[in-house]
Amino acid sequence: MKSLRYLFAVFIAVSLPSCVQYYQPPQVGSGPTATIRNTGMAHDAFKSSVYEVEKIDGKTVLASAMQTPRGGGPVVTMGESSFPVPAGQPLQMELSAHDRFAADGAALAYAFGGNTTKPATRTLTFTPKPGATYVVKGRLSKEDSAVWLEDAKTGKQVP
Repeated sequence: MKSLRYLFAVFIAVSLPSCVQYYQPPQVGSGPTATIRNTGMAHDAFKSSVYEVEKIDGKTVLASAMQTPRGGGPVVTMGESSFPVPAGQPLQMELSAHDRFAADGAALAYAFGGNTTKPATRTLTFTPKPGATYVVKGRLSKEDSAVWLEDAKTGKQVP
């Protein structure tokens, strides 16, 4: 009976991650591309606001502007997070704006103190221009939050 439970647990652990599809950036030389840049800002050593692309055409994007240093303890650092997307064809993007914490303990402390914001999500479909750079921006507050995509050159919001 014990080995059957172990075998079932291994089966679940191996099969569940395969349910998620991840976004694969276009290969170099595969056609025109544009660049998407996630943004964010650290409020202190434990909390940051992050504005990022969660999914493209239903596939999860593995890029974030927030990082935690390996072996450096629970401290927030912000880094560059950008990736290419195919240009000249429509893409459906899911954007999000939310608090992100360096560790679970910090998240609990902020939640108990009432110092968290309302997350925001937005889904949009647009056609990136070749060579263009787009930036995910947002606003987080306790009452009303928003997230949007801007053309980096013009500063105008993408519809």
